[in-house]
Amino acid sequence: MSTPQPTESREGPHVIVAGGSIDIRWYIERCLRALGPVRVVQATTGRATLHLARAFRPALIIAEYMMPGLSSPVLYRALRADPQTRGIPVLFIGNGEPLVPTIGDGFLAKPFNARHLRAAAERLLDRPLTPHPPPP
Repeated sequence: MSTPQPTESREGPHVIVAGGSIDIRWYIERCLRALGPVRVVQATTGRATLHLARAFRPALIIAEYMMPGLSSPVLYRALRADPQTRGIPVLFIGNGEPLVPTIGDGFLAKPFNARHLRAAAERLLDRPLTPHPPPP
């Protein structure tokens, strides 16, 4: 049996943005959309993130390190244990340095800006995010 591949469409890669803070989720979504075509799905808890990852098989998950529901280590282990989600890179976002540097595929410390987010996302996606062309 082959491993399912992350979903990508003409609109760009699917990305799950997860966290308890609506302000952080919307900021990340706006940053990603400004950088190129991307389909964003938001999740408010670790459990919702796991459910959406299984349903959408996104190209990337960006999640707050501290969020309701499953803890970040439990979420990461659950994603890695499932053949449908084990290949999805996970970028955790949190205050300061990562508490557990071995959890996740990347860590982005707050505060961050669109340039930092882009660099981290491109590193995990293994391809550039192309900015939208200016309107004519």
